[in-house]
Order: sequence, then structure tokens, then C-alpha cells
Amino acid sequence: MIYREKPHFIIKKNLQKSKQKGIYFSDIVTPSILEDVCYRITNQKEFTYEYVENDYSDEFVPKSYNKGRLAIMQFEDEVNYITFSEKEIGGRNSSVQSVPTAFNIYYTNPYPKKRLYYYFLDVVGNAETDYQILMYRLMNTVGCCFLNADETLSSKIEAYNSVEDIMFNRRINAGKNKSNNSTYITKSNSSQIEVYGKTYGANKYETSMICYALSMLRNEKQKITLYEILEGDLKELPEASLNVIRLMGGIDVVATDRMLEKRAFEENNSLRSPKYIYNLGMKLGKKHCAFCNCEIPSLIQGAHIWSVADIKKEVLLSFDEKLNFATDGENGLWLCENHHKLFDDNILRLNEKGQLYYSDDVEKRHIIYLDDITKRKQLSGEIMTKKFQEYIWRRNKAI
Repeated sequence: MIYREKPHFIIKKNLQKSKQKGIYFSDIVTPSILEDVCYRITNQKEFTYEYVENDYSDEFVPKSYNKGRLAIMQFEDEVNYITFSEKEIGGRNSSVQSVPTAFNIYYTNPYPKKRLYYYFLDVVGNAETDYQILMYRLMNTVGCCFLNADETLSSKIEAYNSVEDIMFNRRINAGKNKSNNSTYITKSNSSQIEVYGKTYGANKYETSMICYALSMLRNEKQKITLYEILEGDLKELPEASLNVIRLMGGIDVVATDRMLEKRAFEENNSLRSPKYIYNLGMKLGKKHCAFCNCEIPSLIQGAHIWSVADIKKEVLLSFDEKLNFATDGENGLWLCENHHKLFDDNILRLNEKGQLYYSDDVEKRHIIYLDDITKRKQLSGEIMTKKFQEYIWRRNKAI
């Protein structure tokens, strides 16, 4: 790297769709904005800058259009990566979609004296939704510094302090807005974290950022598995993101495409597919037994209402229809191992109002035990959708 006595910016002027839309990064990030950025980082207002074409490259700037909405500022022997918000906030995470790409470029560069920053432009729209705060906190957790957040946001951005902190806040955020459902995080036991993440469209940005933050916060005993929820012919996470996840370590990646689900459905009547667990999590949230107070992750399982074995018997359904029923989040409950076994054996039953009752052939001496361990005998209204009731009807019809 050249030693720079004066701060110097290098900025790719082309965005991905600059030619089609006629909007260039040099029109958005103007010299006056660069002056503010420079002063906030270096406490100096004198700087030099150059807007460069796609084919320019050096040890910090890759050859391409401006991926990550980045400006690179070199000063003395340090390099600063600055990624910028959108000016107009549209979708739920449009203002931070560039950040995972910027982080990938920043993280994979081996130069030791580097920093990553985020700068809010004069945005139009709400830059402080609950979901955006979630994303800002993930950014802070992975080391992204905010240059002008105090002037844009009313609340301070706090980094997450543990894997459990991320899990709790992701669950709360998803509960406030059911459309924020690209990622579900749970535990299979105290040391095994499971991330179920969609990988298409804007969802890939959230999945990537969550994985980066989890990798940084996990302790040595915690193992993390990312199940990529692929649909149709949709692809895995971008290779650049997968590469960073591998470099950071601690996360195994499993692509759960339709073929994998089909294979699991064909081979096993007790389907435990990632897609099914993901869909259950999206509907039911945190793992907890619907019939008792158990919340021990390693004891909680996804229990089908209309069983996989009975779904397979339906001769009028196509294979794909059967698979859709088997992986539908409406077709299930979180149950502990005890209640799952009792439910599968039809000792515990449900009517279409969501009321729990015992099979007629249960011996009286066993009812005392069942009453003792079964604390809830009425499912909540949130669970009792019309579709769920239909699955209960199908189950009872098959008994």
C-alpha cells in the first residue's frame, strides 16, 4: 500500500444499474459528502478523490461495478471501507442490502490496518424500523462503525453480546412483524445452534449478516449449522458470502433443496426435514411443548398432526402435494419427547376446537400421571387456524 499523507478516496462511479437508470454513484456520493466522511474519520477536511471506471482495480478495490456501495479511503498506512445507505428507503432492508457485500470485500482483504464504516445519506423514509435496528445491531456486532447514526437515529446502536442475545431479539422482531420471516434460529441442545435461512432476494442479506454475527459471538463449545432453505430452482447464498462463512469458521452449511426433501420424505415416515422445522418455527416461534412447560431444546420435536405415514396413503394426491402437506408448518406442533410419543400413539388426542383429551382405552391408573405431566389441555387461538383444524380433522379421520 502507498503511504498517504493526505486522505485519498477511490470510488467506483458505476452502480449495478447505472447505465439503465442513468444514476451514478458519483452523483450520490458527492465531494461534499466525502468531506464530511473524511472529517469524521480523520478529523481533517483536506483530501483528494477519484471516481474510477469498472475496470480499475488495486489491492483494495476489485474490478467490477461498485459492489457494496463502497468508497475506499486510504490515509497514512490505514485503509477505510465506507458503505453508504440508500437515499430512499423502500423495502424492509433496502438501506442495508449493500452491507453484506461490503463486509465480504472488507473481511477477505488480508491487509491488517483496516476499518469498516457505515454512513447514512439524507434518507427519505423510515430508517429506524424494528427490523432495521436488528440489522444495524448485527452490523455493529461484526465490527461496522456508524459515522453519523447520532444525527439520523433516535436510539443508540448496541452490538449483540451473545448467540442467545441474537436468538432472543430475532424472535421478538419476527413476532412484531410476521413478514420478517427469512431466518429462524433455534437450539437442538445447549451446544448446537441451528439457523434456518432463506437465500433468495433480500432474504440472503439477513441470513448472511446473522451468520457473520453468530460466528463472531459463538463460544468454542457451540456448533452452528446453517440450513439453506432453497425453493424451486433458487440458488444457495452467494459464493462470496459462503466463502466468508467458511473463513470465519464454526458454521456448517447444509443446502436443503427440493430433492433432499423428497428423498427424506420417501425414506422416512417420521419426517424431520429442515423445511418442516423452518415452517414450524415461522408459525410457532421458540421451541416449547404445546402440552406442558418444557422448553429444553434437545427434548422438543416437531410433531405432525396429519402424520407422514397417513399422507403417503392418499392415492389421489400427487407426490409434490404429499410433500407440501408433510412440510407445511400448519401441520404440526412443538412437543416434548414424552408428549410426542403419547400423541403419535393416539393416547393423547385433539378435537377440532384444539381441546386435548385422552383415548378411551387409557387405564384409570395412568390418567393421574397424564394429568400431572399435561399442563395445557387447550391450544391457543393463534395455533387454531382453519388449516390447522383441517389437519386435526384429517388426523382423526385416519385414527
